[in-house]
Amino acid sequence: MKTSVILCFYERPDFLALCLDSLRDAGGGIHEVVVADDGSGEKVVEQVRRMADRCDFPVVHAWHPRQGPRRAATRNNGIRHASGEYLVFFDADFVVLPGTVQRHVEAARPGCFAAGRCKYTTEEQARRILTEGVSSGLLEDVYRDLPDEPVEKEHRRFVRNAFLRRFGLADPRNLKFGGHFSACRKDIETVNGYDENYVGWGAEDLDLAFRMVRAGFRGTSVIRTARVLHLWHPREMGEKHWKEGENVRYYFRKEIPVFCKNGLVRRPD
Repeated sequence: MKTSVILCFYERPDFLALCLDSLRDAGGGIHEVVVADDGSGEKVVEQVRRMADRCDFPVVHAWHPRQGPRRAATRNNGIRHASGEYLVFFDADFVVLPGTVQRHVEAARPGCFAAGRCKYTTEEQARRILTEGVSSGLLEDVYRDLPDEPVEKEHRRFVRNAFLRRFGLADPRNLKFGGHFSACRKDIETVNGYDENYVGWGAEDLDLAFRMVRAGFRGTSVIRTARVLHLWHPREMGEKHWKEGENVRYYFRKEIPVFCKNGLVRRPD
């Protein structure tokens, strides 16, 4: 089964270089990496092309014009450019530890999706990785220095909620979802990918997971085994306050159709 890794990216080539380096060392049968670019400028685009030329695996640069942050549309554009049957989604400010992609691939089942989480580095740790570059020893050291309890707690919560949902005892709309994610391409196409009515930051991943659960797909946790570090960086104003914005109000509207109209394939009203 061919695996495509899709990276959501915008204007941070230093982070992207680290992410690609970590994927190079991660193993796990990556067939291609798709850099889903949310409208980076010309100079950054040229840097991405040079990085792609140096990679051991094929890199596809999927760019679309900048119209403010559009994470849902960016990821859909990555899906359209991907050729894999199994899709693994990361952000370009992640660094991936050895074995992580393989844990996602091992979880691949038709009718299932796999959810992961990150450990968040400190500013000092992120600076160290940027300065020293990616090595398995450094990433292992940083990962080990960060507490395990938040990851363990998220894993237990995810497993518990998945069990309760099987008996109709948990609201799928309250599914905790974010970080990294993987699923069969056909299953994502069944719900028409990400809903591009979500603009800016937040809730587009919750919406996708909710619609996949409504479609009968089951979630599995790779939270403990698929290890990822999220590199520290200052948060933008819109990202800080997305839980108070239109995306959350849209997510909690009365009815959410399983097949979104404004997704991978656009359906007329």
